[in-house]
Formats: sequence, structure tokens, C-alpha cells
Amino acid sequence: MARTMTGINITIEAMTRRGTLAGVFSAYTYAALLVAGPWIFTVLGLFSLGAACTGNCIDLTIFRSIVIYNSMYALIVTSPLAFLCGRFVSEQVERGCCDAIFHALVLAVGAFGLLTLASVAPFYIYATTLDDAEKVASIQNAIMIGCSWLLIPFLGGVRAYNAVLVAFGTGAVSMLLFGSALHEPQAATLLLAFNGSFAITNLILLGNVVYRFGTKIVVDHKLRASLMRHWELPAAGFVYALGLWIDKIIMWHAAPSGGLVAAGALKTMPSYDTAMFWAQLSSIPIIAVFFVHVETRFSVMTHNYHTRMQQRATLRELNEIVSSVGTYVLSSMFGLFSALGIVAGMMIMLSLAFMPELGLRPAYMGILRVSLCSMAFYTSAMFCFTFLLHLDLRRPALLTVLSFLVLNAALTLALLPLGPDFYGYGNMIAAAASLLVGFSLVLKELSWLHFHAFVTNNPSL
Repeated sequence: MARTMTGINITIEAMTRRGTLAGVFSAYTYAALLVAGPWIFTVLGLFSLGAACTGNCIDLTIFRSIVIYNSMYALIVTSPLAFLCGRFVSEQVERGCCDAIFHALVLAVGAFGLLTLASVAPFYIYATTLDDAEKVASIQNAIMIGCSWLLIPFLGGVRAYNAVLVAFGTGAVSMLLFGSALHEPQAATLLLAFNGSFAITNLILLGNVVYRFGTKIVVDHKLRASLMRHWELPAAGFVYALGLWIDKIIMWHAAPSGGLVAAGALKTMPSYDTAMFWAQLSSIPIIAVFFVHVETRFSVMTHNYHTRMQQRATLRELNEIVSSVGTYVLSSMFGLFSALGIVAGMMIMLSLAFMPELGLRPAYMGILRVSLCSMAFYTSAMFCFTFLLHLDLRRPALLTVLSFLVLNAALTLALLPLGPDFYGYGNMIAAAASLLVGFSLVLKELSWLHFHAFVTNNPSL
């Protein structure tokens, strides 16, 4: 998968060297859409649907709470499947054997569907006070969101990034049209509009998968073998997704104040959720820089190492390459972290001037500042996570996200009794600690690159 991404990375990096402002802007915009396009388009669509409610619309609150819960569920459940299927698709495409890919998609969607019927359906039917139409639409909403995220890795394996952007962009336009046509809609109407738009997105994604791989189902036991051999990947996907949401789940259900309950069971915390949302959104420009330059250069350098190793280069030359890779990672991480700190500072200043436009209140500002600091640490930790996955060091990558999950949960719970002034500090401290863990693992494993090349990642052993 890393080699697949490198091709588009190099293309975008070449766009930044045109020497024109338009070329640089278009390159980074395209990179931002590649790394966060589905999320960006979905958020824009949600804003469009929300604009249909002009007053204090309780149905809008219910709709947003349902989408939040379904997004949380879909990410946690589909991430293990997406990590595993993404690796399987990349390996199959590299070998030129794509007959079993559609079978893998059917298994993944089937597993997700069964889990949804076993967990989401009972929750909405028995735990909430939604009416029958809203319950059905809520279950459908969870399925629509999860299926779209499952389809993305299947297209990523064949570099069909533009197809993904077109699909989610079309869905966002559809939501915009629905939002302009609706006036003070009920929650069921908003859900149906959202679900219809995501159905269009899923049809486009599925159509592209079928176009590239066909619909022939060929049972291939290599998927099961891949799961047994690469079990750390789905584990890392699950831990990564749960780590993103665990502090929010704790705040929703354990915070003594500031919570909001919709439909009897949908608990959220707007002050915490809004601050975290804007903090994560502000990291996209730096992630785009990482995607265009840092990840590209790192992939080229490690590929050069393996090429020279196959060409029987001397140990001294290989040691020099490893040393240069380590130096590059060290300088890049410091540069990226500094850039994230600058973005966090700018967001704090801008939020004071555009508080109403961002949906913020004065009571949110303390949490926003902490969330922005947490964003800088967490995003840097995920850069280390990406480096480790590039080197196919799955267990160190799993350890990085596991440290964040455990500390995020423990510290968020531990600091809750201290009151609202300490909301978000558990997440920030956990992010800083996971950055230290991830960064130390990257530096440690780079020094063992020879061993990993000959032993750890040697399929013949």
C-alpha cells in the first residue's frame, strides 16, 4: 500500500515545484482532499442539511446525535476490516491476481452488516425514544456510513483516489440540494436525505470496484491466511479508532455537567465535541504537507535502501542510508511538530474573532485551547504510526496507538473529578505520551533496519 501511495505523492510533489502560486495551491488542496476528502465532503453536506433548520430545531439535534453515534460505531467496526482488506487488496494487485478481491468485499460488508444488526439495531429499537421511521432510518444510516468506509480501501489499492473524491463530492452536492429544498425538516427527513446522498456515494464507489475487479466471487483462503499472518493490522485499526473516540464516550456518560441527551439514549457533550472537531480539522494542512513531502521522501529513501540491498551494496553504504533516513525523520518530525504548534496558535487567535461562526461559546474556549495542543501531539504521534507501517513494523505501530488508547481512557477518567477546568487534559497528556512512545520506536527500529529487512519482513522465514 505504501508503494501504491508513493506514485501519487511524487506526482503531487512535482506540482508544488512548478514555481507558481496556483500550482502550489492546487497541489496542497488536492493533497488535503486525498487525505481527508471523505470527511471534508461529509462535513460540508451535514452543514448544508443543518442550514434547513433556521430556528431552535430539536430534530436537528437528534439528527446530529444519530450521525455522531453512527460515525463512531462505523469507524470502530470498519477500521479493522479496512486495514486488513487494504493490505490484502494491495498484495493481490501487486501480484496481478485480482479474482478474489470481490469475495473479500462481500465478506467484509457481510461481517459489518451482521455486527450492525446485532448491536446497532437493538440499541435504536429498545434504548431510544425515536419513532419507528426514525429508528429504521438510523439503522440504515449506520449501514450507509460503514459501507462507504469499507469500499475506500478497495479503490485505494488501485489508486482510484479520484473516484473516491467524486463519490463523496457527489454525495455532498446531493445533501446541498436536499438542504436547499427542505424547510424545518423532522429528524426522519434529515436522516433520509443524508442516507439517500450516501447511497449515491456508495453506488459510485461500488460501481468503480465492480468496474475494476468484476463481480465474480472466487473463494481464496489467502484472506484468512493474511488475517493470521498480519493480525496486528486489524488490531491496530480497532485500537486506533477506539482511541479516537474513547475520551468522548467517557465524557458523554461520566462528565458531571455539560452533557446533552437526545432521544432518551443519545448522550453527547457539545462543548467538548465541538472543540475536538475544530482542533482535528485544523491539522489537515500539515497532514497534507506530510503526505506531499515527508512521506514521499521517506518512501523513496527506504525504497532506495531495499534496492541497494538487493544490488549487494556494501554494509558501509547501507549504514549511511540508514543514518540519512534517521536524520531525515528526526528533522521532519521537529519541523512538522513546530508547524502544528503554529497552526494551533493561529486557531486560538482566530477562534476569538470568529467564535459564533465556528459554533463556539466562551465556555468552550478553555477546552478548545487544550484540544489544539492535543491535536499537535496526536497528529505527530500518527506520523510516527505511519512511518512504522511504511516499514511494515506492525507490532510497534500497534503499541503506539495502544498506548494512546489506554492512557486516553485512564487519564480522562482520572481527571474528571477535578471539574471542567481539566476537561481535555487527559487526551492531551495521552497524546504527548503516545508521541514519545511512537517517536522512540521509530528511532529504535530504524537502527534495526538491516535485521527487519533480512528477518522480520522476510516472507521466506
